Amino acid sequence: MREALDVDDQLELALQPMIDLVAGEPTGVEALIRWRHPRRGRLTPADFIRTVEGSELLGAFTRYVVDKALEVAAEWVRHGLDVPISINLSARSLLDPRLPAEVAESLRRHQVPAHRLVLDITETVVMSELKVIDEVLSALRTMGVQLALSDFGTGSSSLTFLTRVPANELEIDRSFVARMAESPEVAAIVRTIVDLGSGTGAAGGGRGGGARRPAGRARRAGLYGRPGVPHFFRPMPSDKIVAVLRSLLDSAQARILPLRAEGAS
Repeated sequence: MREALDVDDQLELALQPMIDLVAGEPTGVEALIRWRHPRRGRLTPADFIRTVEGSELLGAFTRYVVDKALEVAAEWVRHGLDVPISINLSARSLLDPRLPAEVAESLRRHQVPAHRLVLDITETVVMSELKVIDEVLSALRTMGVQLALSDFGTGSSSLTFLTRVPANELEIDRSFVARMAESPEVAAIVRTIVDLGSGTGAAGGGRGGGARRPAGRARRAGLYGRPGVPHFFRPMPSDKIVAVLRSLLDSAQARILPLRAEGAS
């Protein structure tokens, strides 16, 4: 990994669009890291991320991923695409008080507005009450970076966390989304979380159940699409994503019909 961080052709991003289930337009793109290992071939995070998180390389790895993601987002800015990019952030990264300054420097270098970056944090962060974590998250929010809380609803401390650090997005755990079609009780819980998100200023999203019927129920509950729904898009290389985003935006705009002729009173 130390060698991979020193070159530009091993660690790469696979990008997966997130879709508004009602309008059909992209609400963002999740950046997923892949490793083209010179001996072991293509590796997914499951093959190496735990090792990185437990090593002294986590800081350098996080900076590398943030920088790569903002490099891609800068390209979207040049193409006039107003779409945020989301990356998963290790809980241990939030123990580093230098993180906000490093993110700010990367945003400045790539000339990407702060609100175009979404940092995805998990329930493990919610469980911690360390002051440094709240300080790091607050600094990121102050500069305009968006925060998304993953797996929302699976832990008893989720609601408490929202009083500590307001999140921009609540990503409802996939176990709830997958059971919405079969369980009115689960569907009611999801609607409640969506209403909670609306009340706190956070959008509600569901990580996919993978079937069309849950997606239909999710639309009625007021969710927008998140990654993990195979019949939308699989992760793709960065050189393909601009065309896909443009196509989604054009298709969504084409479905908007005028209510009356221009100039009519």
